[in-house]
Amino acid sequence: MAGSASPRSLRSLLIRRREVWQLTWTARLVLLALIVALAITLARHAGTFLALTDPVDTGYLVVEGWMPAYTYERAGELWRSGHYRKVIAAGAYPDDALSNGTPREYVAVGSLVAAGIPRDAIALAMGAAMHQDRTFHAALNVRRWLQQRSDSHAALDVLTQGPHARRSRLLYRAALGEGVDVGVIAVPDRRFDVEHWWRTSEGVRSVLGESIAYVYARIFFDESDHD
Repeated sequence: MAGSASPRSLRSLLIRRREVWQLTWTARLVLLALIVALAITLARHAGTFLALTDPVDTGYLVVEGWMPAYTYERAGELWRSGHYRKVIAAGAYPDDALSNGTPREYVAVGSLVAAGIPRDAIALAMGAAMHQDRTFHAALNVRRWLQQRSDSHAALDVLTQGPHARRSRLLYRAALGEGVDVGVIAVPDRRFDVEHWWRTSEGVRSVLGESIAYVYARIFFDESDHD
């Protein structure tokens, strides 16, 4: 009948045939193997990636206040190297005092003095107690200390423990701004070998926890919400 569309022409109006290329099962298995191999390689090097040591070797030495005693012994060694003009004990702790009533900031100072650093060479950069983002708030305390001395173009190294180092440098750079040259020194965590961190529960907890925290700080953390 004239004017009526045939089923074939109607189907061609509504449906179009395309050729689709797909991976074979062999190719999919090869791709999966490559992804797994890449993931294993990245995981094996996660500890050394996080435990970054990249110092500027000048200016101030900033020491975080939550670490074990041997990290402060390393601070003493660095002070005696003669590269730094002052040691800054930085912190923003969740509690104002230890169970014996001693303020937390003085615990770090006492450890630094015990490591051979003169008391008059140690400065305190402390602020209000914080329950989250303590590293960033500690860095803000250091910024305020520098601003009080009109030293907004300083250089400093942050001394911290193991896999915490890369996140510490990231957050200190965010808090201090482009005018301050920030380096970092990671004191090895004696509880595990950072190159074989997966062999101990302490290594797994530390590296996986810091990996998650670093990704959060890199992607989601907004310093303007804390300034």
